[in-house]
Order: sequence, then C-alpha cells, then structure tokens
Amino acid sequence: MGQRVVRFYDPDKHIIEVGENIKTVCKRFLDNGMTPEQVAERMNVPMKFVNACMR
Repeated sequence: MGQRVVRFYDPDKHIIEVGENIKTVCKRFLDNGMTPEQVAERMNVPMKFVNACMR
C-alpha cells in the first residue's frame, strides 16, 4: 500500500483528492520495516529525502 487518499466530487463534478503527507508515507514505510533504500526505490525519491524523514 502506498499513499492513502480519498477522492470525491464537488457539486460542479470536479474531482477533489485529499491524500496523506508524503513524509508521513515515508515514515510509515520505515516503521513497517522497509529499509531506507527500499523506501527510496518504492517512492521514487532520493535517499536524501528518506534520510530527512528519519530525523
């Protein structure tokens, strides 16, 4: 599972998407046992970003 999102339509039929913060996704993956390298690959982000999420 990746980023958790919910989508709904407004009265004018525009799609509204609300998703969890990408740093929260990174921390969740790390907390669930993924290595920083696995997180970087899964999320397609640089290791620098993953390392910043670990602080």
